[in-house]
Amino acid sequence: MSAIVVSLISLSPHAFAPAPAPLLWGAPPPALRPARADGAAMVLAPSARGLGDWNPFAPRAERIREGGCEVDFRMEIVHLTKRRVSGGVAIAAPAADVWRAVTSYERFPDFIPSIISHDVRRGGAGRAVIDQVSQLSRRLNMRSQMTLEAVESPDARSVTLRRVSGHGFLEFEGQYSLSPRPDGSTYLGYSVELVPCPIFPLPLVEQKIRKEVPKMLAAMSRYARRL
Repeated sequence: MSAIVVSLISLSPHAFAPAPAPLLWGAPPPALRPARADGAAMVLAPSARGLGDWNPFAPRAERIREGGCEVDFRMEIVHLTKRRVSGGVAIAAPAADVWRAVTSYERFPDFIPSIISHDVRRGGAGRAVIDQVSQLSRRLNMRSQMTLEAVESPDARSVTLRRVSGHGFLEFEGQYSLSPRPDGSTYLGYSVELVPCPIFPLPLVEQKIRKEVPKMLAAMSRYARRL
């Protein structure tokens, strides 16, 4: 997803072995009473009040520890198949260095290990076209491929990444945003809205996104601190 979480093009035929039903994003875990004398646990049904207060479409905010960084992460259900992912990381580096890291598209394979192949074609006026293949899961032989257009907005301190073509996602539009802080550090925000192809199980796609986005932000933080 930077061009980092991108489209899914290959998936092992064994990837869809039967598995326990996944929990919905934002769903509360079942409450458990202590085990009975016969060793069985008793599951409590949600109270009428608790069930009424629970909204499966409410965003679930987390703070994930990744690569020595505290990464903010949130996933929202926009509609049945569309997801909005947002979050960010505080970087102990000035905004100028973070901007150079975010716009150094050619260097992404140097510090983002999931990238398999990467080609960048620079245009004028802060535009570039990025062709990228990434490894989302070695175990499942899941790769991603997409052509993205990067559009830089230096005044707004943001970079937008839009899907031009590719396989695996019907929609993909992401954005980096930089917010300088009084102490000289910079908060790097990231957001993306995406719709995966219907042939891929949505819980599996959600799981991979939750894993890869924090990794990407932590890698970006480490790179920016070295500049």
